[in-house]
Amino acid sequence: MPTLVYLIISLINVTVYADCCRIVRQDNQTIADCTRLKLNDVPIDLPLDIVGLDLSYNQISIIKNNVFESFSNLTTLTMDFNNLHTIHEDVFKGLKHLRWLSMNHNHLNISSKIFGLVLRPLLGLQHLDIRYNINKTLNKEGPIVYPYFGNLTYLTNLYMDLAQKPLFKLSGLKKLLQLKTIKFAKCYLNQMSNDTLVDSPSTITAIYFHRCVGTIKIVEADFLKPFPLLQILSIDGADVPLEDALKLLQPFLQKNLTSITFKGIVSSNPVFITCEMVKYLQRICVKTLVIAKCNIVGYEEKSLLTFDYPECLENIVLSGNRFSIALGSHFTDLVVLMKKAINIRYFDLSYNAINFNNIEYCNLNVLENPFYRKEVYIEGCKIKTGTDNGIEIYNSEFLNSQIVNESKVTIALPAKLTFLRVSHYMTSYTETEQKLIITNASNLRYLDFSYWQIKQFPEIYSETPFNVKYMDISGLNASILIHETSIPVFQNVQTAILKNAMLGLTIGKNGKVFQLFPAVAKLDISYNNLWYLDKDAFETNVNLSNVNIAHNLLQAIPIAVLDVPNLSKLDISYNRLQTINKTFRDWMDVKSYGGIFHLSIEGNSLKCTCDTSDFIRWIFSTDVVFDRVNKNFSCTLTNGSESNTVVIYTRFHEHFGNCNNKNWLRLGIGLLVAFVVVTVPLAVIFNFRWKITFWIYRNFKRVVADRLERKFNYDIYLSYADDMLQWVQGDFLQRIETSWHMKVCVEDRDFKLGVPKADEIANAIAGSKHVIFIMSESYKDNEWNKFVIERVTFEKCRNYLQKIIIVVKQASVNSVPHELDGILQYVTIINWADNETGWDKLRMSLFTDSF
Repeated sequence: MPTLVYLIISLINVTVYADCCRIVRQDNQTIADCTRLKLNDVPIDLPLDIVGLDLSYNQISIIKNNVFESFSNLTTLTMDFNNLHTIHEDVFKGLKHLRWLSMNHNHLNISSKIFGLVLRPLLGLQHLDIRYNINKTLNKEGPIVYPYFGNLTYLTNLYMDLAQKPLFKLSGLKKLLQLKTIKFAKCYLNQMSNDTLVDSPSTITAIYFHRCVGTIKIVEADFLKPFPLLQILSIDGADVPLEDALKLLQPFLQKNLTSITFKGIVSSNPVFITCEMVKYLQRICVKTLVIAKCNIVGYEEKSLLTFDYPECLENIVLSGNRFSIALGSHFTDLVVLMKKAINIRYFDLSYNAINFNNIEYCNLNVLENPFYRKEVYIEGCKIKTGTDNGIEIYNSEFLNSQIVNESKVTIALPAKLTFLRVSHYMTSYTETEQKLIITNASNLRYLDFSYWQIKQFPEIYSETPFNVKYMDISGLNASILIHETSIPVFQNVQTAILKNAMLGLTIGKNGKVFQLFPAVAKLDISYNNLWYLDKDAFETNVNLSNVNIAHNLLQAIPIAVLDVPNLSKLDISYNRLQTINKTFRDWMDVKSYGGIFHLSIEGNSLKCTCDTSDFIRWIFSTDVVFDRVNKNFSCTLTNGSESNTVVIYTRFHEHFGNCNNKNWLRLGIGLLVAFVVVTVPLAVIFNFRWKITFWIYRNFKRVVADRLERKFNYDIYLSYADDMLQWVQGDFLQRIETSWHMKVCVEDRDFKLGVPKADEIANAIAGSKHVIFIMSESYKDNEWNKFVIERVTFEKCRNYLQKIIIVVKQASVNSVPHELDGILQYVTIINWADNETGWDKLRMSLFTDSF
């Protein structure tokens, strides 16, 4: 009987932890995921056959002896991001099969004697990660003795912090003949002396220095001499002169290296690269070279881009610096390098030639892995892999040099170039008729020239067809893309990113902008102030499957998406949707029957009222996959209070039970009103039919002459630039409102606070009888004025606006924006003179039918 009770209790405990710890079985192996459960202790009642245990993001502070003894099959143990400060000596006793141990981001004193004893039983350990632990201990001025690692003879990867004065002599590192990689994630060094790492094993092939906190005042050239087999060197974030950092390459002259990375090398003064500074770098055969965010403002001829072995180069990253590649010898050096570096696939020169605070790098590990190639062409090169450890080699962008005085320029790309990015590149390029002849473009697949400062897209010609799969042109005015020679560049693009591309203006001029991308499958047009799309906007995009229209001004899902046959993902989050009508709901249901349809609607102004009750019910009954798994979206009730769709649906009858009653009440009241409205007038007409006939006859002409008018909130909507503010407030409004008794809508005075400006502009123009533009030289500088012109054009097309008057003051008639060309025949232009003649012209324009 006691045995039975014990088994029942054990089963209950296992079940409880199983519910908390998410037990997963993969390939006949059991893994326990116990992350983010606020655990204070290691759970002991887990399945005994687990091979993997993840305790990250908990509150464990102490681990006692033999706590893992029951889990003898463990091969992977992760305890990152806890409060660990004490580990007993025999805590890992019995874990003979453990291969991976990670305890980063804790408070362990790795210099204590007991820490070396803790690791002693792990004879088969291959990967040890103890980064980001007690910073106070590591930052002491005295030497820090590292624990004894000599028993870990199979260790291949060691990740740890680097003290200001590290002492490895007693750590047994030289016995680790299998050790290949050392990553110092938090570096407190203040000098890189020749004897700092002399007690490390010579088998090291990769060494990383990450986030060196202190200023490194002394750098000796033989600092890395103990590593004759080194293939990867990475220094990411260090307060050391770049000239000194480059000296570390001396031991590797005439050798082959896989990767050299100097990123975020802080320097108090701008850096100008000389030939002397790069004399060691030039004589190394390196595959990947990263010199990013190092405050480089220029370089001497035949220095930075000159190498003895250019054929070795495959990846060059120079992003985040402050030099231009198109100046004189710089451009010449680039042309020479492109001819000799025949194996280059990635070239980075983004985020130049000014300082950028937030620099985004590509993941070079992903770009080099063919397994991720398809994902990169869809999601972009910043995606992360499942094996990223926080210290990565990055690749980014490539320069497309256009700042040339000649009208025709030939650019010979390296034959193997695959990825080309020129994002956030500042240039003085002003040539308006530039013709670029591109050679060797057949392998180019990834092109990013987003947020480039150009006013006109150049004419591009190529001897071979363009086959770009991914293109990011965010931040450019999309209207400059639309010309004949640009079409071949876009014809094979499968992923097109057009964020902040001013599509709200471009579509108004040319609604067929998406015809440039006939093969596109993923289209991102978010952040474009779009408030409508033409119904045939996507008629040529038959391969389109993923559309992102988030962060715009749409009040409904555009009709254009209904004609996209292969659409499976639609992101319309952060727009102004209040509901989704039945047509679109049925359409998405049909889509979800044959497969999975993803819909993102978070951040919209959804309504939870009787009118939208069918929409709320549909959310919880459809097979459509939403951006929130629990379908919990904010919505506004009839009384104006805030709630969410989950609460409303769980209390559906409470909120919508009276909706039908109200409908019947409305029907009854409507019938009663209809009876009264029909009966009373008929009785009046019958009794006074002769008098009514006479009255109609008498007033017929006046009735015909007076046209029906809408009731307007304002007589005039006034649009002007800031330089006209004093004249408008002092003279114009005084004459119009005081003398002529007309009601004028002025943005600075009449717009409500807390309401989106776009809504206020649209509502004010819709409620105005006339519109007056005060045109000055600075009128075009304000982007909101373009939106005003779009709304005026829209209201005029609806025949609601009566008069559109342009008062040209302190400007020429040529300063009238070309956005008004479509309705120019309805516009009255007054060339203003500061006398009564100007006022007379304005009065006649407002109060007569023609002027």
